[in-house]
Amino acid sequence: MLTAGRFRALVAVTALSGYLQITLGGLVRVSGSGLGCPDWPTCYGKPYPPLTFHAIVEYSHRANGALFGLLVILTVLAGFWLYRGRRTPVTWLTVATLATVVAEGLLGWQVVANLLAPVLVLVHLAIALLILGLMVAIYILAGPAPTGPADRGFGRLAAAAAPLTFLLLLTGSSVVATKADTVCKSWPLCGTGFAFDFGGAAAFDMLHRLTVGVVGLFLAYVLVAGLRRHRRLAALTLLALAVQVALGALVAVTSEVAFLQGAHIVVGSALWAGVVALAVLALRPAPAAVRDDARVTALEGRPA
Repeated sequence: MLTAGRFRALVAVTALSGYLQITLGGLVRVSGSGLGCPDWPTCYGKPYPPLTFHAIVEYSHRANGALFGLLVILTVLAGFWLYRGRRTPVTWLTVATLATVVAEGLLGWQVVANLLAPVLVLVHLAIALLILGLMVAIYILAGPAPTGPADRGFGRLAAAAAPLTFLLLLTGSSVVATKADTVCKSWPLCGTGFAFDFGGAAAFDMLHRLTVGVVGLFLAYVLVAGLRRHRRLAALTLLALAVQVALGALVAVTSEVAFLQGAHIVVGSALWAGVVALAVLALRPAPAAVRDDARVTALEGRPA
């Protein structure tokens, strides 16, 4: 029998597969395995890869992508069955996830067909992050309703933090796509570490670092504020932010960066998931009864 708890477990497994897909995509990118299988959906014309490193890495990414697609289909079917007869945010979000996964798969084909065109690689990551965000939102919305009234002030902050985090990660991806990370080998800026350089590919690195400076401070403020109501989640997300900044600095000042870039993508995806989770929790409306109780309490507290 399908229950809300089992549905959430399915959503959690699907979200983990989506997170693994981003991680494997990052491994494909930093290891130079994007053309490990030069055709699609087969690999050198066969349904399995040859025993070479790049082919196995690329094929693992594709195999998990297929598994993730199947899990999303199961999630959609389970969501419609569990919430049958009702139009809820969960059912709409599952449909949106399925449509986005289909678009991601087709785009992956075009990425290979166009020999890893940087713009397509960037869009590929953007859609993958959106899918992960949708799965996180579904997991939270399918869970227990909040027991207290929403904090509208923090909700507005968290709502702003999510798209800014998305922008932050995409500017980082543009650095790798343009190989700007090989031009500006200092931190926090270019040159001696305190010089601005907007010439050529270095402009993408400068854009990312300036975005990190502004958005990073805002995220830190939001996450510290979130410690009051969502202590564990906000603390873990704040830790991810600190580790992400440290990894970015190491990538900037070292030469062997493949492992660090891979870790940068893994932690960045976790940061994104945490910020989305906080935003959904903060914006999720409380049940009518909770809102009515809060309204009565507020009226009773007013002076006569």
